[in-house]
Amino acid sequence: MTAADPAPAEAHSGTTTHPWPIVGHAVAVDLLARATRTGQVAHAYLITGPEGIGRFTLARTVAQALLCAAAPERRPCGDCSACQRVARGVHPDVSVISRETQAASEERGDAKHTRISIETIRNLRATIALRPMEGRWRVAIITESERLSRDAFDALLKTLEEPPPFVVLLLIATEAEALPDTIRSRCQPVPLEPLSRSAVAAELTRRGVPAAQATTIASLTRGRIGHALALAADPEALQEQSAAVQAGLEMIESPLAALAAARRLADAYRRGQRDAVERQLDLLLGLWRDLLLLAGGCDEAMVNADQRDRLAALARSWSIAEVLCGLTATYQALGDLALNAQPRLVLDHMVMQWPQPR
Repeated sequence: MTAADPAPAEAHSGTTTHPWPIVGHAVAVDLLARATRTGQVAHAYLITGPEGIGRFTLARTVAQALLCAAAPERRPCGDCSACQRVARGVHPDVSVISRETQAASEERGDAKHTRISIETIRNLRATIALRPMEGRWRVAIITESERLSRDAFDALLKTLEEPPPFVVLLLIATEAEALPDTIRSRCQPVPLEPLSRSAVAAELTRRGVPAAQATTIASLTRGRIGHALALAADPEALQEQSAAVQAGLEMIESPLAALAAARRLADAYRRGQRDAVERQLDLLLGLWRDLLLLAGGCDEAMVNADQRDRLAALARSWSIAEVLCGLTATYQALGDLALNAQPRLVLDHMVMQWPQPR
């Protein structure tokens, strides 16, 4: 989910009369703005794209537009009571479902170890079956919808098959294919793509981020505007990101460091820090990808451009086939962990498949 709200962007092709507070994603914004302005709203939308790209921000903006008290051409105004309460997460006609909200409702702290249960979806169905308390619509936002249990999907399908006329469901997922066909076929797709680096850097610069830092953040976040805004707003997070890159480079440079780090990552994974481990592996994928680009002479597309010299020295010591082996082994490790393979075996095997610097 996006950690920070993008600032208003210009309307696309003149089809909206009031800019939505979304950076980029003009096609999706036009589609949804037109629907909310005319009232010709689908009963369910499936918003897909990488984490941090702005999926939740877009879904919340749709909820604001549907419930806004301003004239249709000015929705969402962002200033009325409805818009502000949706932004704060306290509007009575908007429900947000996630593993975190489920864990909070059950007074549990292990949100990242659960799927969204059938009980949670049943409770949601009971809520949205009631007429709206204030506005014309009831809106339900389901984040990480691919994390629903099989029974929860079946329960959700009943609502998708016979939705109340005043309900709009906004499902968020990384990939549409992660959801059952029966769910996908009943939702209007809203795919989101990463923004260009120049667009992200320009937005950060507009917000006062120094140009050099904006360029670095835009590269690191690979077009994910939410992650970029979060990093820019949190110097400590930016330092942590830099430290993680340094740790990844040390792993790639030294087989002994790689094996020791793999053991630490495996221990962290077993202790429940799965997201942190997956983020580090994703960062390693970015480093191996940069090495492949350098080896192939396509360095203008590098993610970690600020580490060009260090990466270039590594790239010169390997063939393209060797670099590709490192990239493939890291990608395979992510897939194996997703299949609940033993983390120590997976990560040990990963670093043992990496080429050794010469």
